[in-house]
Amino acid sequence: MADPRAVEAPEVLGALGVACESVRQACDDTLLELARRRVAMLLNNDAELQAKAWGEISERQNAELSSWPTSDAFDERQKAALALAEQFVIDVTGVLAGPLAASFGALGAEIGPFVQALYLLDVGQRVDLVLSTLSGETISSESWAWGATGEIPADPMVAIMAMLAAVGRLQAVDPITKELVRLRGARLHECRRCLSVRSVAALNAGADDDLLGADDPSSTGTLAAATTAALDLVDATFVGPPTINQELFGRLTQSYGSSELVELVSYMMRNACNKIPVAFGVDDAIVEEGFEYQVIDASGETVTVDASALRN
Repeated sequence: MADPRAVEAPEVLGALGVACESVRQACDDTLLELARRRVAMLLNNDAELQAKAWGEISERQNAELSSWPTSDAFDERQKAALALAEQFVIDVTGVLAGPLAASFGALGAEIGPFVQALYLLDVGQRVDLVLSTLSGETISSESWAWGATGEIPADPMVAIMAMLAAVGRLQAVDPITKELVRLRGARLHECRRCLSVRSVAALNAGADDDLLGADDPSSTGTLAAATTAALDLVDATFVGPPTINQELFGRLTQSYGSSELVELVSYMMRNACNKIPVAFGVDDAIVEEGFEYQVIDASGETVTVDASALRN
């Protein structure tokens, strides 16, 4: 089970392990295992169903997991967690008006770490399925969720932010493509702040707001084949269970090398952290008009800057 990130992005893989250990320390391990397995079912991820467990569940719970709403094998707390997990995976925009209130009542202070765990389980498994197709290897959470070394933050969000920074330090893919990829994911998850942000690097590389503001960037002109393939990869990863057909596989592998594909997929995971604020309804834009301008600094951190950073 050779995860290409072990070669192309070892810091990302290591940071993922720390983040997973942090959420396991912060959450009920039975809830995490129920969520891990249910996410795998929803994403048609058979490999994950064979992977190392994150906690203990009963044989009956395992057998009746797909029918949990009507099964008495699950208590109300577990059902609340599973309802939240399903909505998070299927359509995160429905969490706030849907299961969040009941889940908060059932989980209490654990709701934050549990949603952070759902991000890792959902997007992590989506990435596994994509990388498995692109690399020809079978990848599951066994390659990235275990073996953490060093200090484990008590706050899982601290660990997740460190992972996002590790991805931010990957800089092989051109900034315009990465910005279009970010914005495509933002539109899919309806992240208001994400949509109000513009990348200084992309603007300074020649992108304009007609391109970045378009629902379909190809409608503004001719996009490079590599960029179009990257945007199609976003859709293939996040619209329903991840599926990459042979035609898209061919376009991606013709356009990008292994390190660039790993960066693109990792960057999609970085951006999809927006599912956490969207789930809680705290994704408001911080500007009332115009755009918030951001750069990724040398440490991989995202920093808000003023318009003077633009060259034009």
